[in-house]
Amino acid sequence: MNEQASRRRSSFFANGALVIAGLVLLSFAGTYFVPMATKGESYTLLRHLHGLTFFAWVALYVIQTRLVLTGGIRLHRELGIAGVAIAGAMLPLGIWMAQAAGFERMGRGAPQPFETSFYNLADMTLFSLAFGAAIYAASRHVEWHRRLMFIAALNLLGPAISRLTPLLPLPFPWADMAPSVLADTLLIALAIHDRRQLGRIHPATALAALLLVPFHVIEPFIVKSAWWNGLAPALFGAG
Repeated sequence: MNEQASRRRSSFFANGALVIAGLVLLSFAGTYFVPMATKGESYTLLRHLHGLTFFAWVALYVIQTRLVLTGGIRLHRELGIAGVAIAGAMLPLGIWMAQAAGFERMGRGAPQPFETSFYNLADMTLFSLAFGAAIYAASRHVEWHRRLMFIAALNLLGPAISRLTPLLPLPFPWADMAPSVLADTLLIALAIHDRRQLGRIHPATALAALLLVPFHVIEPFIVKSAWWNGLAPALFGAG
């Protein structure tokens, strides 16, 4: 097997996709799956559509990475159309869900009902940018494509982990930044993979670390800022 084929058949991205999918399922178990199964909890149609679409993208990501590992490149490319379609639905559903959750908090009398909507807006923007760049690079720069897809998936993992971090007795800002920063630690594994496969850290990996980690550290302070909380209600149609 030549060097290019060896890189293509690397199991890192297939295994990484399984880790991400497993963490997503674990994170939503206590706040979505178990309550529905055991307590008869009911959720809005929007919440179900939102969850179904995001789970579908993660599941497809697992399938796509497994196809590359096993040599199913042609089917991988054909299924890429489905990935684009699902991702196209994720952005409006994600923003719509953030808006609906803000109005729910407003109805409960929360003083800053759209405070945490910044996380939704930021996560969906970063996901869309990484995914769009990955699609652009798909046919010309395979190594960029694989890493950008991995980075896009990481931006879905942070919101999932946020359902587990309330169990941790962490003060502000650690509790708020923990989900995304924990997701970012998978970039360390990606950097190690780069060194082993390429002999260097790929620019996509380095760029993601330089941009995402500092942003996720300052993000809780943006969420709490008067600037954001003054802008958010109007941005989400409540101003």
